[in-house]
Amino acid sequence: MSLRMEKVNSELQKRIMEIIQGEVDDPHLGIISVTRVETTVDLKESKVYFSLLDDTKYDKAKDILNKMGGFIRMRLGNSIRIKILPELHFIPDDSIKYSVDMYQKIEQVKADDAKRRKEHLKD
Repeated sequence: MSLRMEKVNSELQKRIMEIIQGEVDDPHLGIISVTRVETTVDLKESKVYFSLLDDTKYDKAKDILNKMGGFIRMRLGNSIRIKILPELHFIPDDSIKYSVDMYQKIEQVKADDAKRRKEHLKD
């Protein structure tokens, strides 16, 4: 990915997050974070990946964000200078949950291993 596209994605991520946090008032969203944005080279579409603290609300949040996409895009147009403003497609990102789950599994394996070593030393 070019440096230009990285800058575009970074700026879109920052601005979208500001708009969602400051101007979108929906209790179904809860605590939300825009984790990354991937924009096509022609700037026509952006995939906006988001993460929630409550992972049971992903479907509802996706529906809300995609319905509010036009509003968010309009607000983006007022706050960012870009030749073409991409269509926004919101996609749940469970990578944070996956990372936490993997960390917990690794910690469990380490604890089990330490327990086995301790028991082996007793024998």
